[in-house]
Amino acid sequence: MTTPPANRQIHAASFEVRRTTVRDNAEIAYIREGVGGLPLLMLHGWPSTKRIFYRNIGPLAEAGFEVIAPDASGWGDSPPRADRWTDQVMAGRDSVALMEALGHERFVLAAFDQGTIVGLDLVNRFPERILRQVLWSGVVPFMWDVYAAAGIGGDMIEEVVAATDHILEHGNHADRLCAGLDTAEARRDYVKGFYTTRVWKAGRPATGIAGPGAFDEGMASFHAEPFGDARMFRDSLRWYETPLHPETFSEPPLLAQASDVETLFLLGAHDFTTANANTARRIAVAYRNLVGPFFVDGAGHFLSWECPRLFNNAVISFCRDLLAR
Repeated sequence: MTTPPANRQIHAASFEVRRTTVRDNAEIAYIREGVGGLPLLMLHGWPSTKRIFYRNIGPLAEAGFEVIAPDASGWGDSPPRADRWTDQVMAGRDSVALMEALGHERFVLAAFDQGTIVGLDLVNRFPERILRQVLWSGVVPFMWDVYAAAGIGGDMIEEVVAATDHILEHGNHADRLCAGLDTAEARRDYVKGFYTTRVWKAGRPATGIAGPGAFDEGMASFHAEPFGDARMFRDSLRWYETPLHPETFSEPPLLAQASDVETLFLLGAHDFTTANANTARRIAVAYRNLVGPFFVDGAGHFLSWECPRLFNNAVISFCRDLLAR
């Protein structure tokens, strides 16, 4: 059982952690609630694990979803592969294998942050599997020429790099970073800053990408706790290395296609890394069957945790006809 800290603001029950061995003998740890409901796969990003969905799993299961929230291989309660780290393409394949093992050929997908890169490849590789998708605080398909032709110049990755140093630090200098964070406490403290406040760009004041007051010390510590493990922390940074160095992917990723899957896209207004007009315009081009994008006032990057009632109701409303079946 994984239990959040005693904090009245968390409003999360304890959930049983289940385990299933999927392809390549990878053991995936996951939470599964509401068995028999509409299958909903929830994919975490960085620096998070399945814990980031603790405010969503119960209410969504009560609404009729079978909620499946895994830790990617090598993250949280999922042990690493014996032979190599798991990239986003492998994580997507693992997710499909997990859903198959649980009896689900088709499902609703929910993903944010780095989980949206997993989702991009998964949706393009297995489009027949996805009933609908809910995305927030993440990347858009890597179709920069298409966006430019639509009058949207620039590159989303370059825009995020202009706002924060951590993309290049994680993607190009991970070993140097890990060498400087040589204790479990140092690694956890580093991760906690992403939930509370940190200096995102050298020379600028410390600030947060979450909404004001969204995370106190207890909550930030709860989410940072798994990252004390040295191997997990190092392997998690590879999710930054692979998009910057695509040759390191286990196989060519499918990240540059527009999507016909019906999509709800949410952006936390306080998230200065992804929530801007250019991102919204690119979303409108990349997703042909789109609801949104909607900017959520009061929320930041971790929108599903920060505004759980709004998020949960949005997912329920978006899938109301599927739930009714």
